[in-house]
Amino acid sequence: MERRDFLWFTGLAAGAVVVPPALSGCAYDPVTGESVFSLVSEEQEIEIDRQQSPHQFSADYGANDDTRLNRYVSQVGAAITRTSHRPQMPYSFRVLDANHVNAYTFPGGSMAVTRGILVELDSEAELAALLGHEIGHVNARHSAERATKGLLAQAAVGLAAGAVSNENAQSLVAGVGAISATALLAKYSRNNEREADRLGLDYAVAAGANPKGMIELMAMLNTLHDAQPGALQIMFSSHPMSAERVANAREQVQTVYQNQQGRDLGRERYMDYTAALRKERTLIKTLANADLAVSAGEFQQADQALDQARRIRDDDYALWIISAKSNMGQGRSRSAVADLQKAQTLKPTEALPLYMLGANYLDVGEPDAALSAYRQYQLKLPGNPMVDFFIGYSYEQMGQQPPAAEAYRTFLQQVQQGEQAEHAYRQLLAWGYLS
Repeated sequence: MERRDFLWFTGLAAGAVVVPPALSGCAYDPVTGESVFSLVSEEQEIEIDRQQSPHQFSADYGANDDTRLNRYVSQVGAAITRTSHRPQMPYSFRVLDANHVNAYTFPGGSMAVTRGILVELDSEAELAALLGHEIGHVNARHSAERATKGLLAQAAVGLAAGAVSNENAQSLVAGVGAISATALLAKYSRNNEREADRLGLDYAVAAGANPKGMIELMAMLNTLHDAQPGALQIMFSSHPMSAERVANAREQVQTVYQNQQGRDLGRERYMDYTAALRKERTLIKTLANADLAVSAGEFQQADQALDQARRIRDDDYALWIISAKSNMGQGRSRSAVADLQKAQTLKPTEALPLYMLGANYLDVGEPDAALSAYRQYQLKLPGNPMVDFFIGYSYEQMGQQPPAAEAYRTFLQQVQQGEQAEHAYRQLLAWGYLS
């Protein structure tokens, strides 16, 4: 493969989800109590979440192994969900080993906070505000709103091009287009953020949190962004910050919740539960810099940060994944394989190393090893259609057309656009499987 083609393999593509038909378009807004137009039902929100969230959590280096810390975050989050408009949703919470500052949720309530943001918080009140904000997105059904707009946009494109009949347009609106994790976690509108702030503060205070946590959370994020803009590029790309949001939160606290500002901020409790994580703060910040450098293609800078991280501690799973990414970007596939094998020993339950191993084995001309890696990945983390493509590609490199064609056909049933879909289609046509 050419280097440009190989670098494509470094990204983890989340599984595509085909939304089942929901043509009535009627839904209930649990926050306002009004009927709204939506092509995604609550059941579909939960199903999309179930299929998509594991892939994103894996891409963010998996769950942190501090059971006590994860239980604490879950307890704080669960208390807030009980005060929300949708307490029946299957909420779940986890700390991920991603090093950047971020928190996010999927539409069914599967939420994540990164270790990168936890080392920046100072109190349970701030944690409650952070989780409350994400719970606010779930309750206001912001992901369903964006999914509906996306499906309508796909239908509009098809109709404008005159490429579909009315019957086919209905199928398109019903969800023939795939919704990816990237789309679900894309940038919220300012109205979405404003609503999630208000709801999140209401929920957190109702659960017993000090409302000043929201102001302190926003102040921390703004200060960090001003000092290190790159540190928050991921969070701010999906959660746009503005001076208006800070002012609104301050006004809400000073007026609606003036009498609750004397509550315990929960600093000591938060510091106790995050003590072990905060000892790793320097490592986490160093790895965050390495990750940013890899993303920017600044591999020499990334390698310097990784060397610094190894001197701090060389048994961190994320460190070896980032090192593998850097080596892959520089064409050092054999070194990347060694990195990924090390990562496997540190977190044997994680699937991401297998996915990346497959790419590296293909690059060094070992399609049989690649096939084995992708098969193992598929068992650990099913639902990623790109794996079907790579299984087909591995078989193709081995000269085995029938199983390659079978895998390509499975892939094309899920994905119909992009370079990989074009390659699979061309090969099926050339091999006589399509007329």
